[in-house]
Amino acid sequence: MTVSDLDQKPRAAALLARGLSTDKVGAEVGVSGRTVRRWREDPAFAADVREARREILGEITDAIAAASRDAVDTLREALVDKSPAIRVRAATALLGALPAVREHVDLAERIAEIEAAQEAGAA
Repeated sequence: MTVSDLDQKPRAAALLARGLSTDKVGAEVGVSGRTVRRWREDPAFAADVREARREILGEITDAIAAASRDAVDTLREALVDKSPAIRVRAATALLGALPAVREHVDLAERIAEIEAAQEAGAA
């Protein structure tokens, strides 16, 4: 691996994680698309791309979570609107979101239990 690869690969991994094509990534980092395709076959590079995607997803999740609080506050305010139609739509939106939120919380708890059991078994 060359020094140039060490400089280019992290940037290439980040760009691939953002959805750019191998040819566009190659052009951005100064190599051919063929080189980027070859890099993608390397398990370590593929892991770097996956990690970059996880980081992007984490940032998006944090932004959505922050906006969700504002959205819920807006819907709660709409629950006392003068218009019955607006109140019903707000109530429907809140109740409609509840199963997905509950499922997410349940899944997160189950994953945490599995991870704790694995760690206890490894210790």
